[in-house]
Amino acid sequence: MNEPNPIAPLADKRAGARLPALQSGVPPKQQWRISASSGDPNRAADRSYSVAWKAEGGERAWLEIDLGEIAIIAGLEIYWGDQAMRTYRVVASNATKWFALCGTRHGEGGLDMFAFPPVAARLVCIISDDPPPEHGPEIVEINLYAPQEAASTLEPGQGHALSGSPIRLKTGASLTVDLGYPRLPIGALIEWGEDFGTVFSVHLSDDGEVFREVGRIETGDGGVDSFWWRSTTGRYFRLTLHEANTPAGAVIQELKLRLQNKDHMPIGALERAAISGVEELYPQTLLGRQVYWTALGEWDQGEQALIDEYGAIEPRRGAPQIAPLLRCAGVLRGAPGAARLTQTLDDGALPIASVVWETHGLECRTTAFAHEGQLRCEHRICNHEATPQSGGLTLVLRPLQINPYWQHGGHAATTSIALKGQDLWVNGTLYAAFSRAPDFCAIADFDKADIVKLIERQPLQTAPALSGASGLLSAAFEFSFALAPGESFSVKVAAPMRDGVTPSACIGFEDARYRVRQSWRDKIGPRLFEVGDREVGDTLEAQIVHILVNSTPIAFKPGPRNYDRTWIRDGSAQALALLWAGLIEDAKTYVLWYAQRIYPNGLVPPILDVDGQVNHGYGGDIEFDAQGEFVLVAADVYRITRDRAFLEAVFEPVLRATNFLKDLTARREGDPSLSLGLVAPSISHEGYSKPSFSYWDDYFALAAWRNCAYLAREIGADDKATEAEAQAGAFAQCLTRSIRATAAAMGVNEIPGSADREDVDPTATSIAFEPCRVEDVLPPELVSPTFARAARRAAAISAPDFSGNYSPYELRNVNVFVALGRFDDAFRLLNTMLGARRPPGWRGWAEVVWGDLRAPDYIGDMPHTWIAAEFFTAIRRMLVREEGGTLALFRAVPDAWWDNDGIAINGAPTAFGLLNLRARKTTSGAKVKMKLSGPAPERVTFRYPGAKRAWADGHPCEILDDTMTTPAWRDLVIEE
Repeated sequence: MNEPNPIAPLADKRAGARLPALQSGVPPKQQWRISASSGDPNRAADRSYSVAWKAEGGERAWLEIDLGEIAIIAGLEIYWGDQAMRTYRVVASNATKWFALCGTRHGEGGLDMFAFPPVAARLVCIISDDPPPEHGPEIVEINLYAPQEAASTLEPGQGHALSGSPIRLKTGASLTVDLGYPRLPIGALIEWGEDFGTVFSVHLSDDGEVFREVGRIETGDGGVDSFWWRSTTGRYFRLTLHEANTPAGAVIQELKLRLQNKDHMPIGALERAAISGVEELYPQTLLGRQVYWTALGEWDQGEQALIDEYGAIEPRRGAPQIAPLLRCAGVLRGAPGAARLTQTLDDGALPIASVVWETHGLECRTTAFAHEGQLRCEHRICNHEATPQSGGLTLVLRPLQINPYWQHGGHAATTSIALKGQDLWVNGTLYAAFSRAPDFCAIADFDKADIVKLIERQPLQTAPALSGASGLLSAAFEFSFALAPGESFSVKVAAPMRDGVTPSACIGFEDARYRVRQSWRDKIGPRLFEVGDREVGDTLEAQIVHILVNSTPIAFKPGPRNYDRTWIRDGSAQALALLWAGLIEDAKTYVLWYAQRIYPNGLVPPILDVDGQVNHGYGGDIEFDAQGEFVLVAADVYRITRDRAFLEAVFEPVLRATNFLKDLTARREGDPSLSLGLVAPSISHEGYSKPSFSYWDDYFALAAWRNCAYLAREIGADDKATEAEAQAGAFAQCLTRSIRATAAAMGVNEIPGSADREDVDPTATSIAFEPCRVEDVLPPELVSPTFARAARRAAAISAPDFSGNYSPYELRNVNVFVALGRFDDAFRLLNTMLGARRPPGWRGWAEVVWGDLRAPDYIGDMPHTWIAAEFFTAIRRMLVREEGGTLALFRAVPDAWWDNDGIAINGAPTAFGLLNLRARKTTSGAKVKMKLSGPAPERVTFRYPGAKRAWADGHPCEILDDTMTTPAWRDLVIEE
């Protein structure tokens, strides 16, 4: 089909033709005639929010609606599917001419809502101006609204404010939007003109009278500003301009309101059903409560299944979940209502996850793991009562992902369910196999409630197969039991995690569990770091497992669902953790794989898809920390391995990546008194939504030059080493000067986070210490106040009444506190982060932690394995750190780590070979035995608070600030 001509009049409107009377409302959708560039356009207006129109990838997609008659319209909503148009315009025709209606340059998916002054139109056409290269856009549903139904602005003359058109706002003025009814606004985007706001705020209101502030920016500098706030409801949105860069006020090029799009979507119907039902029988996300999960996978495969804290499993991305309920004493019960609920991993760290809960003396234990492309799961029921009990294990399949709606998950369209013997088919494919056929099978379409409402009082038998277009089919499979005291009963489930796998639940579950446990132990080896606090040791090993579970055979990903890509920022940290965990080949393979994808000009692509293709989405090619991160991890791998072949393979890409920094630092942008010579603006700093002169990039850049010089000396390219050293020296001076100048301009005695945003961010500054090791460029007089701020922050987030959020990225500050001798702050921050694991027994972190455990707000992804790497490397540096020719041991060791059998390091890789160490307390102090397999360090330092005397291999040691500095030794005896 050809793209419509938005200039030509309608073909069937002949000159002089009589126009029909204007429609007072929008004609019903069954009257619309729809055409499109490709695909089935009728799916975009079929009143079903479970299917979508999908255009072909790479084309300039368009979709045109013919209302059948001229009507007055003033509003438009577009519900997007998995792929949205990034830039598009909407045009309309009134039978004589085409005209612009609305549009956006900031398509983000979800729901786009537009409003505009009322117009008469018959044709409405959506045209993509920026076609995605691979996947075409998907529209779930389009709604058009008459003036009385559309959103509107309260201030006169601003009716086009929500059409994507520019408006001018005077200083002190507000723009107020009436959404028509209470909705779920979650943020706003503002694109400014040359006149822009410098101080502005956003408020919401339920009644149009009382407004509450949800966001404020006081350092606006034009471009695009973005607001996000916690989940809330409101009917009225108000943007107020307090100050602007010109007396004339500001021009808003485009205002985009971000709304949660569940008003009409299936997830909204599911939520309403859960709210009206028995709470413990429903996924808690439907009740607006955060739920946590962990990922299960095989270390040599790329797929991840999820299990949530209540025992629900999701075998594949986007698949519906299946969860256990118990029928006992004639009542249906769920894990959320249990008084006792625990989660564990096998051996404290391996990806064999269990959930145990109890009700009426019956224990339900769900255990799941990945094995040969299948998610293997067992639900075991045990009678702990002194009398016999009978009932049923009910496995409920729901059209819902484990990732909640606010995590870009939510609805999992389910249009057909069929039970064929022991095999369960969903949407025409084999979803799972049971170890035995259920005694009852009930399948139902949604009718103000799902299947649980129908089986709440007693089991139900229906036809074993059902199809329906709603996408909201659900099912319950009940397995009856009669158990004597102490007796147990189990049902096994096997579900394919990828195409081409036929599941079988009849293979011995415990035998498979043993093989999986052994496979993981063979992969990761014996536990390298053991401390007296078992919780720390388990958590440390679990991070290496989480990294491998999230990864593909080559690429390291920070998460299993939302973050299903590889960033060099995250990946370099994960590669370093694996290197120090003894998985040297995994680290080398990743670095070599990434090296092959560096551009000819030396630009390191910051984001790759898992297939190795460059990702050109948000952040693509404008995250300039990538240069230093690649060089840093390449240098660290070589420091540990001394692998000459590896060095020869990476040196040219390292040189190319470092040379590109010359271009980045030569660009002239911003205030030259502050930014001259710095790396060009980028968005690599977490939290910067638009390119900025982030010192984060500069620390990595300086580390790149220094690491390049080191590698050049090692390979014998002395001229390149000398050049890199000169670049590093000049850049270090420039960076120190800029930091001081920016701090002075801000009027602060702390290290700024950037040269142009007037911010202080200790967690970002901490990378100058680790992993970059360029803290010498930080003005000494600014360091202590900066990390005093970090210490106050650590105290605040550890307070029992803390209600905000933070990211466990703040783990980075642990090693800075150690370097500065702030040991109590380091230990408090570490304990706070251990308390932020969700749930603790699965030993993983989300990217964002909320003080309110059940706050229904975005948490990024989990287990988040950049954070996993930060934890592992922080602990390793506390115990072991190479400092040139010095091996620094036990730089910061909490007292609890000495408990029980003390501290053991079992063959951990270092720059001095494999380190084996055993440290135990004695009645008078401590004894330490050490062995290194490589070249001896020039010196060894060992910190032991309270040490009064010490002997290394029988020779007395000098002790300064609790630290002994000696040549390498095998036996160290310390007396307190």
